[in-house]
Amino acid sequence: MKPIWKPSFVFFKVALIYCFLLNSSSLSAQETEKRYADDSFWTLWNIDYQLPNNDSLFFEINTRSSAFDSYIIEDLNMNRAHLMLGYAHKFKDPKLMIGASIRSVFEPNWHVWYWRAFFQHNGIVGDNLVEFQKRLQYEYITPNKTVDTPGTREAFGRFGLWLMLGKNFNISKSKWRGEFSYELFVHQNDKSAEDRLVDLTRLRFDLFWVASENIRLGLFAMRDTQYYFAPATGPRYDADGNLIAEGKPERNLNIITPTYGFSFKYSIRQKEECNCPGEKRRKKDARKILTS
Repeated sequence: MKPIWKPSFVFFKVALIYCFLLNSSSLSAQETEKRYADDSFWTLWNIDYQLPNNDSLFFEINTRSSAFDSYIIEDLNMNRAHLMLGYAHKFKDPKLMIGASIRSVFEPNWHVWYWRAFFQHNGIVGDNLVEFQKRLQYEYITPNKTVDTPGTREAFGRFGLWLMLGKNFNISKSKWRGEFSYELFVHQNDKSAEDRLVDLTRLRFDLFWVASENIRLGLFAMRDTQYYFAPATGPRYDADGNLIAEGKPERNLNIITPTYGFSFKYSIRQKEECNCPGEKRRKKDARKILTS
């Protein structure tokens, strides 16, 4: 008889409870103001190369555009871009992997480095009903100012949890894949009582068209939420003494950015060696023909 529960399912429940408690504790302490930012539009370009030992190298380019005041490329309204290079190692159990990546981020007046290490488990829920991937990660962020302007940003670390449910399916003769994911980051060094424990959450849905074994094209929608502490502010008046903005008490501030994007994924995989009888001899004879 199969067990009625699996470790991955227990992990899933614990992770969800953990996320809920973190968000509840950070939101219930004070009043919370939700503010919506302008829509953001992303592109993601991914390439991964599978090595003979099943480890993999991966590379990513990301661009972000929205109606902000400053841009790194004015004509495209691009206010952020990054290049990322990483390595993932698979254990003997193919469901488990560890890895690391380095990300070089370009923002107006800033160049930021993200150093990340992660541990991931890829499992299945039910009888091949849906894929369930879990990733624990830690990243250290080091900002560097590129222009002499007011303001500072300190380096800091944060822990992250990423959960994803994925499913492959067919529509007519076309192959598709849907993914639903949730990501949460928690500050490591909360030195000030004014800082929020939760730094960032992302709720995202992806839909991919599987063009071939190597290529996937996708569209996604995401709710990107950043968590801040806002100090108290007094009322504001115009020159005639008319009230133009009421004062606000100190509060938690959640800035929500509706995000939409396009993604491209290309995988370079090693071809499996055939152990068929006579295969080595045929390859040897073929090489002789090509070199003669």
